[in-house]
This record gives sequence, C-alpha cells and structure tokens, in this order.
Amino acid sequence: MRLFSIVSATAIAVAAFAATPDASAQRNRNNTQSTTAVVVNYQRVLSESAIGRDLQSKLQGVRTQINTEAQSLAPERQSIEQEAQRLQGTLRNQSAEQIRSNAQAQALAQRQQQFQARATALQGDLECTQLIALRDVDLQIQPIVRSVMQSRGAGIVVDSRNVTLSAPEFDITAAVIQQLDGNQATRTATVSRRPVSECQGQQPAAAGQ
Repeated sequence: MRLFSIVSATAIAVAAFAATPDASAQRNRNNTQSTTAVVVNYQRVLSESAIGRDLQSKLQGVRTQINTEAQSLAPERQSIEQEAQRLQGTLRNQSAEQIRSNAQAQALAQRQQQFQARATALQGDLECTQLIALRDVDLQIQPIVRSVMQSRGAGIVVDSRNVTLSAPEFDITAAVIQQLDGNQATRTATVSRRPVSECQGQQPAAAGQ
C-alpha cells in the first residue's frame, strides 16, 4: 500500500476562445500554468524529514513492544504442540467422529483457537497503529505539498514513483522537506498503539515501515 495518496488532478474548465490574439495568448498562459505538474518523492519525505524520522522511531517502539508480547506466547505454543503430539498417539485408532467428541481434543482445539486469536490480534494492533500514524502524518504533510504546488503555479502533484522522467526543476521534494522542518508543528508525529478493532474494514498500512 502506498504511504501517501497522490493529490488528485485539478479539473480544468475550458472557456470559449476570445476574439483577439492577446486574449487567446493570455488564456493559453493560464491553461499552461493550471495544468503544470510537479513531482514529489514521498519516500524521501518520510526518510529525510524530521517528522518522517520521528514517525519511524516511534513506530519502532511499538513494534518492539508487540514483538515482546508475541515472544511471551512461545511457551503456550510449545505446550499446544506437545499436547497435539500426545493426543495424536492416543487417538490414532479412533474414528473421526470419536476424535471430534473427545473432551481432550476439544479442549486442545479451543486452546489453539485462543492462541491464534491472541497472535492475530498482536499483528493487527501493529498494522492498525501504522495505518493511523501514517494517516495522521499525511494530514500534516499534504497542506505543505499543496502550498508548494501552488507557489510553483502548478495544478497537479504526482508521486515520483509514477513518473518515468521529469526535469529536476519540477521536483518539489526538497522544498516540502524544508518547509516541514522549518515549522515546529510539523516536526513531530503522534504515534500511540491502536487496537485492531479501531481499523476494522480499513486498508492495512504499508509494509516496510
């Protein structure tokens, strides 16, 4: 999943052409200005800006916490595996119906389900935390991107990953990073652990954070 959404292209209303050459030339200049595209490398913004580095650091703290909790499940996993091996020998000659009705087999199945639910919830907490943190940072970055776009007289911002070739003067990445770092309000990210239930039905966060 992409870290940031690309700013949508601005729709352009084309007026009926004017009668004089001067008016036509002015209209062409305006249309050229409004359709100019600039490029931003969001990956660079995340890796080089103060807010991006702060985001990565805080997310790593959450990962460490969740990994510690996941490791604490290891004894239960080993116990379940041992019990499964023991029952495999005990129930070897029983029918499928007998195995399903066996109290020990039922108890083991319940333990397995509970264990899987805990492990899945931990992974979900991490993904939900990443998703919400990235969206919060996006809300801080996009106004800066829009401001730089407008100051360049452009009407479109394109993610550099979707560009085959562009002239350096159309890349606004450095300007965006400079403005983010120059404002104390856009130098830090707000990151707190979020339960998976808070993100149900939403898209997962991008991998590789």
